[in-house]
Amino acid sequence: MEKDKIAVNSKNCTECMCCQLICSLTYIGEFNPEKARIVIRPPNEISFTDECVKGCILCTQYCVYGAITKT
Repeated sequence: MEKDKIAVNSKNCTECMCCQLICSLTYIGEFNPEKARIVIRPPNEISFTDECVKGCILCTQYCVYGAITKT
């Protein structure tokens, strides 16, 4: 799966929610994974909402497991 300049490798996802937390903080102003523009569903399914900002790669900078990377 690819969203703009983001490549997803779901098998590396540990569901730590770091990507969701930085996304919600940046765009909503609070740490709330339910309001993030990236969605993680067990087991390791990563997707993006329609509100995901084109060209934003902030989540890739906070994914320490390599599940979401910049292409």
